[in-house]
Amino acid sequence: METRDHRDPTTKRDGLRARKRRQAERRIQTAALDLFERHGFDAVTVEQVAAEASVSVITIYRYFGTKENLVLQDPSEGELTDAIIEAIRTGYDIPAAVEHVLERLPAERAEDAERDARVRIRLASEIPAIAGAAHIRARARATQLVEALPAGRADRLDARVQALATLAALEAATDHWNDAPNAGTLRDVSLTAVRTLRTAR
Repeated sequence: METRDHRDPTTKRDGLRARKRRQAERRIQTAALDLFERHGFDAVTVEQVAAEASVSVITIYRYFGTKENLVLQDPSEGELTDAIIEAIRTGYDIPAAVEHVLERLPAERAEDAERDARVRIRLASEIPAIAGAAHIRARARATQLVEALPAGRADRLDARVQALATLAALEAATDHWNDAPNAGTLRDVSLTAVRTLRTAR
């Protein structure tokens, strides 16, 4: 008997489009990080990255916005943030929402997060422009998480403290993972950091 997929075809199309975009972002970022490693961040132009990745300069700016984001932006970041926001909207507080999403992160996605991570960490620690951009991105993400909370569910200051503390815990986890070769996977270290934050409250 013939079976048919009755899901909304636009959903399938949007999913395919998002997957292709992630693949393109990954290819561009890999090319960029390779060039930055070989020649230095300041010496490489966006035009050189575009040529290396076989895309247009316009595509790079459309996907990444700035040269610094070629280092900082994770192609899976948008989906993970959406999942965290959805968890917050269903009743989790911010640290619990992050823990919930990390616990359910597929192994292949966790491996993607580790790919090129050490290069990105080193560049962020060495280049002031990247460090500054990372700070701006963290504050913007904290605002996203706070705004996902239902009105009146949490004090605004308390929510912002939760958001910034959670992001700081994730940053500490990333630094520890980078410095300690036997620390385990980045996902597991991140989970430990978030759980430490939750038990300390």
